[in-house]
Amino acid sequence: MTIPEKLTALRKIMERESLDAYIISGTDPHNSEYLPEAWQQRKWISGFTGSYGTVVVTLKEAGLWTDTRYFIQAEKELAGSGINMHKLRVPDAVDYPEWLASVLPAEARVGIDGFCMPVNDIKSLESYFTAKKIRVIDKTDLLGEIWLDRPGLPEAPLFLLKTEFAGKPAREKINSVREYLQEKQADYALFSCLDEIAWLYNIRGRDVSYNPVVISYAVIGREKSWLFVKNRKVSAEISKELAANGIEIRDYHHLFLFLDELKKTDAVFCLDTDTLNYAVYNKVKSVCRLIESKSPVVLWKSIKNTTESEGFRKACIQDGIAMTRFFYWLEDSLKKQELTETEVAEKLTAFRQECPDYISDSFHTISAYGMNAALPHYSAVPGQDAILKAKGLYLVDSGAQYWYGTTDITRTIPLGELTDLEKEDYTLVLKGMINLARCIFPKGTAGANIDIVARQPLWDNLRNYGHGTGHGIGHFLCVHEGPQDIRQTWRNQPILSGMVTSDEPGMYREGSHGIRHENMILCHPIAVNEFGEWLGFETLTLCYFDTSALSIELLSAEEKKWLNAYHNTVYEKLSPHLQPEIADWLKMKTQKI
Repeated sequence: MTIPEKLTALRKIMERESLDAYIISGTDPHNSEYLPEAWQQRKWISGFTGSYGTVVVTLKEAGLWTDTRYFIQAEKELAGSGINMHKLRVPDAVDYPEWLASVLPAEARVGIDGFCMPVNDIKSLESYFTAKKIRVIDKTDLLGEIWLDRPGLPEAPLFLLKTEFAGKPAREKINSVREYLQEKQADYALFSCLDEIAWLYNIRGRDVSYNPVVISYAVIGREKSWLFVKNRKVSAEISKELAANGIEIRDYHHLFLFLDELKKTDAVFCLDTDTLNYAVYNKVKSVCRLIESKSPVVLWKSIKNTTESEGFRKACIQDGIAMTRFFYWLEDSLKKQELTETEVAEKLTAFRQECPDYISDSFHTISAYGMNAALPHYSAVPGQDAILKAKGLYLVDSGAQYWYGTTDITRTIPLGELTDLEKEDYTLVLKGMINLARCIFPKGTAGANIDIVARQPLWDNLRNYGHGTGHGIGHFLCVHEGPQDIRQTWRNQPILSGMVTSDEPGMYREGSHGIRHENMILCHPIAVNEFGEWLGFETLTLCYFDTSALSIELLSAEEKKWLNAYHNTVYEKLSPHLQPEIADWLKMKTQKI
């Protein structure tokens, strides 16, 4: 079916169900960023392949709401589909709830898939509809009627993360939840976010590309704990080990039956309505009393213990080895042959795969040459991708999952002659990245308070970028995790010691070039004095920056000092693991400026 044919078929179902609009959220029952194919509803109905956006279909119109990262991409992918792009995170943006409230008649009916929208999103949606008495109707998965070749849910077996990598056994984490229940005077806590469950129970899986999570729910009570997962995914041996930590296995589809068993117990559940889906929330509400409370696991897993922090350092050494070998190969190969963006990305993955502790990439590699790098989340397509040439800039944003940590790194390198403007942009972005890496701040400071540090060199020159500066990174988990971030949008979450965050300012000129430099940084204590506690960052990532692309006169003395010290560390930590000719090449790349 073409996209217009899919929209026509959906509208027929909407008419049958007396719906004036239908919302396709683009997530799954677990509020995930990356989804198994079975829940990629937004992509199926629209053709849009980005990781963020909402599709709304009315009987006459259809729209996709997405942010600055995907404007150029969405415009291309939606061409001829009958779906219009609506821009978010720009001045005067109108999000889909407000738009629906303006275009729908009074007492209209808006359909949703209750399993694929969080409770608080529905509550927010309903607040826009009050004046017109527009009703939200839970019509689970209307697309299922027309998506005839829809894939099934994945069935790969789950595996355990050993305590030597996790730093804490599952039983200890479960006991922390029980202390939380006591504090809240509740009997059970229900968890639906896959990375929270994976962290709590020290389990990992292959159900979702890039994120090593297991499709599941978890319930922790004062005396027992349960994991709701497809039974065939759990071997007898792993089931025994989970039982030793007090975790009982129930089938994924038996959560509602389990809740029905509690009907007469007057149980009290703690739920996080920011992430729990609307359908499960309503089921729990029908059988138990509720306490709506932010999940404590979000913060717990963001503050890495000493074992996890050391794992990140080890992962960054392995990643640095692969990145160095990759750039050496790329520089040498481009002298002999033409290479495409996808061929180069595949070679980078191949270098990472040579590490015995490599599990997978941590996201789809962004391999972007020239003007393609002006799309912050560009995705090269074989046969349609660019050929790298001996001029201009090449950007590669990539990462990997290792047993002991997750990596996320971006480097922009020159492939030949650069214009003065390209060099200036390259330098200003690097200045911002260095400034954030060097930032010292009082305890209690939120990410929004220090975002300016990375943007100031660009702002001073009337330039900017539309995405955030930093996101949290999970420990052998999701490459994007909360609760912290570093961006202009306010989030009431301090950057705390133990948090691992990306440091990735950028600069994009449509039709010309794009630049992003990214390292991972670990927050740690700096000092305590009469003015309070002070925090700063340890840079974890180990990979050179190509200084031949710099306008060195734009760097301050302190920025040069930082860069020289960083390059010295990169060489010292990586060179013992490299072949002599590559180590010599790295020594040249990390020479002092």
